[in-house]
Amino acid sequence: MRASWRFAHKNLVGRRSRTILLVLAVALATALVAAATAALSTLQSSFDASISRAIGEADARVVHRYGEPFERSWIETIRGWDKVEDATGGLTGSLTLAQQGAPEIGRELRRATVQARGVDPVRDAEFREMEMRDGRRLHADDEIVLDPSSAKTLGLKVGDILRVQRFGSPMELTVVGIYERPSLGALQRPLTYLSLASLERAVQRDGRITTLAIKLQEGTDVAAWCEARREMLRDPLILEPAERVRTGIDRQRIAARVGIWIGTIIGMLACAAIITVGMTTALLEQLREMGIARAIGASRMQLALGQLLTGLCIGTIGSALGAPLGLAIAWGLAFYFRADLRGPFTWSWSGVSMAVVGAIAAGVAGALFPAIFVSRIAPLDALAIRARAASRRGLLRVAALGCLLIVAQQLLTIPDSADTRFWLYASLGLPMLFGGWFLLAVPLTVLASGLCGGLLERFMRIPRGLLRGNVRRMPYRLGFTAGALMVAIAVLVSTQANGGSIIDNLRERVRFADGFVLCTNGLSPAEQSRIAAVEGVVAALPIGYLPLKVVDQQVFGVQGIGPESVVCVGFQPREFLAMNKLDWLEGTPEQAIPKLEAGNSILVAPEFLRARGIGVGDHIRLGSGKHEHEFEIVGVVSAAGLDLATQVYGLRSVYLEQAVSCVFMDMRAVAEKYDTRSAYMMQLRLANGTTPEDETRMERDVSDAVAGAVFTSGRAIKGFVEEIGGAVLGLSMAVAFSALLLASLGVSSVVAAGVQARSKEFAVLRAIGGSPGLLLRLILAETTVVAIGALVAGTLLGLSLAYMGAGFYHDFAGLDLPLYAPWKPIALGGAVLITVALLAALPAALGLMKRSVRQLLAA
Repeated sequence: MRASWRFAHKNLVGRRSRTILLVLAVALATALVAAATAALSTLQSSFDASISRAIGEADARVVHRYGEPFERSWIETIRGWDKVEDATGGLTGSLTLAQQGAPEIGRELRRATVQARGVDPVRDAEFREMEMRDGRRLHADDEIVLDPSSAKTLGLKVGDILRVQRFGSPMELTVVGIYERPSLGALQRPLTYLSLASLERAVQRDGRITTLAIKLQEGTDVAAWCEARREMLRDPLILEPAERVRTGIDRQRIAARVGIWIGTIIGMLACAAIITVGMTTALLEQLREMGIARAIGASRMQLALGQLLTGLCIGTIGSALGAPLGLAIAWGLAFYFRADLRGPFTWSWSGVSMAVVGAIAAGVAGALFPAIFVSRIAPLDALAIRARAASRRGLLRVAALGCLLIVAQQLLTIPDSADTRFWLYASLGLPMLFGGWFLLAVPLTVLASGLCGGLLERFMRIPRGLLRGNVRRMPYRLGFTAGALMVAIAVLVSTQANGGSIIDNLRERVRFADGFVLCTNGLSPAEQSRIAAVEGVVAALPIGYLPLKVVDQQVFGVQGIGPESVVCVGFQPREFLAMNKLDWLEGTPEQAIPKLEAGNSILVAPEFLRARGIGVGDHIRLGSGKHEHEFEIVGVVSAAGLDLATQVYGLRSVYLEQAVSCVFMDMRAVAEKYDTRSAYMMQLRLANGTTPEDETRMERDVSDAVAGAVFTSGRAIKGFVEEIGGAVLGLSMAVAFSALLLASLGVSSVVAAGVQARSKEFAVLRAIGGSPGLLLRLILAETTVVAIGALVAGTLLGLSLAYMGAGFYHDFAGLDLPLYAPWKPIALGGAVLITVALLAALPAALGLMKRSVRQLLAA
């Protein structure tokens, strides 16, 4: 062991500049892993916080079918159910609030009637994030949090005391916060929060709640859990998935966690690749010395252990330097994007530990190939290694092995269990896929030199054949350098491909109208035409509304107790489905639209299935007397986007999201069969480029066109989704380019070390007439070929990772993501990659230009 330590010490100290470059490469690779894990964790935290602020953290909920309060004792009952992490109840009511004290002379005391939600001050923070404009959340029973509308109406600020007017003695509450809330204008009632106990006392409804939110254990199938326990509740109580699950946003959260795992493993593989190339470069520089050591009695084991100890030392020192650097880079990115992020900078000891341990392990693993190589080589072969040319057969073997690894990792997707497939892929598939493309980088680099070498030789004034000859002479050194460099592009391609698909999926799920017009008195056909003619409105769809009696059936509730009617929503099927995203639980739009337009078919809400098992193919008679008609059910649908709208804006009554007795019928059929042509709402598609100022003008134009009509924009909700998507893609792009820079710099350190290792080769080139400028141009041309090979291999690896990632997002998140190549990021990343590689090789090349032939030979 002592001799092995001496060999390791000689490797580290004998050529300090090379050791420094290798330590720098490991440090940057470690920083890549640490920065990626911290940045992705921050991104996940921000995404979770944004969703929680918009629609809460609840996975499921219990509500009364008809909106009535129910017993609070259900909270403790449901907390005892299996897979329930926590549950909390809330009460909704109306309060009249007034300023405290006597009014000023000549002025009336300000007062307002507001919606109020009573919540558990302790548990509510676990179920919903609340972005405060001023002050803080609820902590005690004698406190209240106002929205901006109620604060403005009452003229109150944080610290003021208000009075709740009620039958009996008045209640006093202290304003402790004002929270952010999207504004909807006249349709939106002020909404305040106070403790459940305070609201119970104010409205005199002790022991009653109107909502019960449930948080389930991680990984629980919410829909299946609700279905299995639906019969445990007494009708008219309903157990159903909450908005976060109904909109599918929970799937994006699961997908992001899968992405963090995969990204971390890729970072560790990148670290191992960089160290392997660096150690191999250093090994080729030392082979003559090792051949002499073997000739004078050094054993194979001593030389092999010396390489492993060298890798261990380099990995340990580099990881100690790289981990804090990576955290600093991730913090810098989070600080730069702080306006877009909804959560604080987040990192974990596990992520940092993974980066450090992974770098040390990668250092040893990276030294393993040189150790095996040096233990098997004969002394004479070591002395003559530089005189050998790479054989075509060897290149073909490398290419065949690379293809074999890529094909073999596909076999790991055969098991039926998604968990088994994922862990096989994470532990074996990813290394095999990475290793396959790492090997294929060698023939790809040779191919790049054949295709681009002649052009580079002419452009850089290099003697014909010199560049291509150098690449063919040392394909493995240059090819493996390209293989290490390709990881940067692979990370960029895979994150942008999958990240863009995830955000597009989220946008699609919440697709609905750009604007809405509502009028409680109804909108006649003439009024609908005037609204459609408002400047900036591209398309206007009327939505009808009328109650219809269900003939000879009791669809909901108990005969004689439950409702005998359903709410019929009239709409234009083809245009409506083009403007709004519906989730089809049964049926398909292709089959349903022609039948709907024929006028004898309807769509129904999911509760028809749940309440009486009525679905596609069944018939139902609606109306009465001569207006009684039979309809075929051709689809069971829900609308995630409108669910999101109801929660963000609090429009449950407008959208009838809890009107379980809802059917959808073609607007013309409603007019022909029931002689109703009025609409209660219109959905609008607005012109591209519509600004908030344009929407303000349209609000005035709509009210001028139809008295009592109110316009509101749906783009604010879409803007919320775009805000989340923009932050996710922006930060993931920054992470990817940071990874690109780190990996490029790390590999470029290896490139610089390789340039130094070829000092004698360049001395011979100078001795036979090559100018110092030729050395510079030759090194830059070789680096360009390496970067091109890395770009091709990295793009193909990134697309492979994105394809595999899409499969796991389907397995674990139920997302069907299309695979596409993000060409703009690829082009930009390629330009950055080539530029950084050239800049990193430039100092070493300039150093060679300044040395004489004698100095180069003595190096």
